[in-house]
Amino acid sequence: MRPVPQPRSLPLLACLLTTLVTACSGQEQKDGLYRFEAQEVFRDDCQLLASPEALWDGELLLSGRVIRMNYGLLDMQLIGSFLESSLLEKSANFTLDGSVANVTARTNGQECLLDQVSMHLEGVTECPGEFTGSLRVRYEARRPDSCVCELGTRYRAVHESGGCGD
Repeated sequence: MRPVPQPRSLPLLACLLTTLVTACSGQEQKDGLYRFEAQEVFRDDCQLLASPEALWDGELLLSGRVIRMNYGLLDMQLIGSFLESSLLEKSANFTLDGSVANVTARTNGQECLLDQVSMHLEGVTECPGEFTGSLRVRYEARRPDSCVCELGTRYRAVHESGGCGD
């Protein structure tokens, strides 16, 4: 007759499986400062970019599956997490969101009092020092209409110590 597994071994097995999934799912992004570069600009109604490839830097802070970023645009704080992935995936997907309210910013050549600025960032880990993805920034204001605008772009972000090819 085979022994019946003890209930206390199940939490240990669950912990081991969670550790394996996290370790093998490609979530190896480095903490630190990342330089963002636009790869393709879909929309820039706001005329925010000084040049087609100019984006703001961001400082990435990881804590398990939770991701925080201090982003250079209006000192915005973004928060998000790694998305579920299979053991076979070599990269990790993640999302970050943030917003600020009642700020003044320059857009379309004028100073605007913005009710809210929101940002959504999607990323894919390419290697520990690089990720790519898309980001969207929305400026919302009651008036004038020229202050309401959006920026959308595909980007590449490289760690200050270097990316995949460095």
